[in-house]
Amino acid sequence: MDFLWIVFAIILIANAVAAVAIAWMLSRKPPKSGSHSMTLMLLGLGVWSFSYAMITLSPTLETKHLWLKLENIGILSVPVLWFFFTMKFTRLDKWMTGKPIMLLFWVIPAVSLLFLFSEDWFHLYYKSTHTASASGGPLVISRGPMYWIALTHAYLLNLAGMGVLVWRFIKSRLVYRRQTSYLIGAVIIPFAINIIYQLKPDLLPFFSMPLDLTPLFFNITAILLVASVFGLRLFDLVPIARDTVLEHIPEMVFVVDAHDRVMDANSMAQKWLGKSIEEISGQDPVEVFRKWPQLLNRFFFTEYSREEIEIPGETPYTLEVIVTPIFNRFNNLEGRVIVARNITERKALENKLKALNESLQIQLDENEGLRLKLQEQAIRDPLTGAFNRRYFSEALDQESARSIRERTPFSILILDVDHFKKFNDTYGHKCGDFVLQSLASFLNENTRQGDIVCRYGGEEFVILMTDAPSESARKRAELFRKHFDETKIEYDGKRLKCTFSAGIASYPEHAHSGEALLSLADQALYQSKSEGRDRVSVYSPENFYQTSND
Repeated sequence: MDFLWIVFAIILIANAVAAVAIAWMLSRKPPKSGSHSMTLMLLGLGVWSFSYAMITLSPTLETKHLWLKLENIGILSVPVLWFFFTMKFTRLDKWMTGKPIMLLFWVIPAVSLLFLFSEDWFHLYYKSTHTASASGGPLVISRGPMYWIALTHAYLLNLAGMGVLVWRFIKSRLVYRRQTSYLIGAVIIPFAINIIYQLKPDLLPFFSMPLDLTPLFFNITAILLVASVFGLRLFDLVPIARDTVLEHIPEMVFVVDAHDRVMDANSMAQKWLGKSIEEISGQDPVEVFRKWPQLLNRFFFTEYSREEIEIPGETPYTLEVIVTPIFNRFNNLEGRVIVARNITERKALENKLKALNESLQIQLDENEGLRLKLQEQAIRDPLTGAFNRRYFSEALDQESARSIRERTPFSILILDVDHFKKFNDTYGHKCGDFVLQSLASFLNENTRQGDIVCRYGGEEFVILMTDAPSESARKRAELFRKHFDETKIEYDGKRLKCTFSAGIASYPEHAHSGEALLSLADQALYQSKSEGRDRVSVYSPENFYQTSND
């Protein structure tokens, strides 16, 4: 075999070893977005380069054909894996990750391999093959229709991947542009060589026959990838949140990676710090925020936090700081986004508004107290504190409607102080007022919470007894009468003997309207007085007619 072919094969094997070595080193690093695809791509490059070397060194055409088929496993898989890597690296893979659509990219490579490994269809991929020279060497191929389909598929994927990287290059800041340019360079060199090999192989005057020198130039690719992965820490500096940080927003935005290096800062942050992006990018936060230790402490939170911090100085100001950790799909911390907003003016306004609100609340409480007091005065009798006649009328209408709707009874009790004029004539009007106050206090203390006690006029009181039929109302009224009779009322050193007479009418036993019940209860009261006072009478038509005749 010609010595030149041996050298050619050794270079190809060196390429394969370099690619596999880089893949192994990359697999040892913590997983990052795109690292898995790049590892597989490097292994595909190794298969491609090593198989091409074995084609060159194999002595028989049959053995060369076997290695040619194995070589195409690497050739056909590299463009797909490269495309997957660029999508994941630039964070544009949401539409494809973990979905069946990813399998579509493998359809043409799978069909191509089916043609290659089939004896009947092999000629549709390679029309013919022959050894490059009489002394051996690689194969010179004649392309079939399936070959051009697979080549078009590979070129489209390579161009799409490079287009995405160029877009990232344009959108990214300095620290990301360097790594992106390395990646673009890593793929564009062998891509250009392959185009020349496919269309105009005589432009490369290295050999006298058309040979695919693409694997040789993957040596350069391997070197650039080594520089990207280990020199520029390609997967340490994955663009974390640049796409979501807008330059025109008024807040300060910082991006810190998993190694606590400040990777990015928007224009507002640069303005506040008085530093350019070159002075910030890739630097230790201690150096970047030496003048702001209060803000520096917030850069090391690993959980979401939101708080306000005071920055002292000649003109102190307040910052609202939001720290948001960024995790990848493997739940590993990739970095943090810190947003700092100057809220000094807002805070001062809040304090003023708070003081004003407290003063206003005090005024509102006072007004509410006055309103309640006026409301009470509007519905209460000023002398006795019992409800007045107006309030009682409204309550009676509501209770009548409720009782009709729910078919529940209620009663009205009207009572009158016996011989009230005697107290006024003997002891004066103040004594009469005291008796009325004593009776109102007694009624309020002894009636149920739902009952309504009203001073109806002069010495007359009315009680609305809810949910009480006539018999229940009579028993309670008798208790009131006896207890009040036993109550000690002392005025000006004198003990007063006070009694009252009462009349009762009930719904629905006696009438079906409140006004009618009031009239009937008043008639029952008249009956109590006519029978000698200090008694309780329940309305009945017979008694009413008898009393009227008397």
